[in-house]
Amino acid sequence: MPLELLLDSQTAEEFMHTWPHTPQLLKLPANGRALTRVISANTVIDILDSGCFPPTDVNVVKNDTARHPRLFTSADRLDPVKLRQWRDRDHTVQMRHLERWLPAMATVTKSIQRQTGCTNYVSAFVTPAGQQGLEHHWDQYLSIVVQLAGTKTWDLWKPKIAQPTRAHLTTVELWQDQWIEEWNASGPDMSFHLSPHHVLVLPRGWVHNPYNKDATESVHLTFVIKERTPLWIAEHLTATVINDPAFRHAIPPSDLTPEALANRVEQTREMLIQHLSALDAHELAHVLRGVADVEVDLDLV
Repeated sequence: MPLELLLDSQTAEEFMHTWPHTPQLLKLPANGRALTRVISANTVIDILDSGCFPPTDVNVVKNDTARHPRLFTSADRLDPVKLRQWRDRDHTVQMRHLERWLPAMATVTKSIQRQTGCTNYVSAFVTPAGQQGLEHHWDQYLSIVVQLAGTKTWDLWKPKIAQPTRAHLTTVELWQDQWIEEWNASGPDMSFHLSPHHVLVLPRGWVHNPYNKDATESVHLTFVIKERTPLWIAEHLTATVINDPAFRHAIPPSDLTPEALANRVEQTREMLIQHLSALDAHELAHVLRGVADVEVDLDLV
């Protein structure tokens, strides 16, 4: 069971029935030690020191300030010397989509998708001693953080927005600067200090402010899982109309005026209701499950 590389058996089984709404601090299960042998902190550092990673999937950031890729690349390739200089200047390095470049990570993420039906990816973060990369923000997906080396402290606050998604109220769209003052004044709702082999389950929407306050370099992995929602089903339900010629009929420009278009909307709504009412739910469910197992989600690209 792929989730049991990250979670204990009981928690993994619970995830298959109900996604968590509250952060949890766990220990990496015995099965997970196989994962850390495949990708250890040393593996992550070796990749950075070799420059064998696409710069398009690398972020270099300190206190929420990101550096332009030209500052750590040469001839459009990751430059390990420049990258080391930024790390020596206390910048965090993030490597996104390890599953694209490391076969072992591709096996893990594909297995998680087959198990859960959810698209996912994995990133690595390297943060120098006593430093911080990203500051307060929230994510639109469930995260499972695995600490590989060093420590990291995660201050957490309850969500500002319930069940956010990429298409609905992201951090950037809603951000208000006074929130940081409010959060700092009130203090975190939860705070976790991760050491090697600790696992933090972070539900989507929870505000987090991660930082390394200790005297050693921190290395962790973040597995990002995009849970399926009723919206996902609705999008696929609506997409089935492409097979009905009535929905492919061209609308003349004269019917795109506000007055005429309202009639078109009503007609199309009725057509859609009739179309959906005639669908075989079990047949479509079989198709959807097949899609869920292999779908590449552009939101995660």
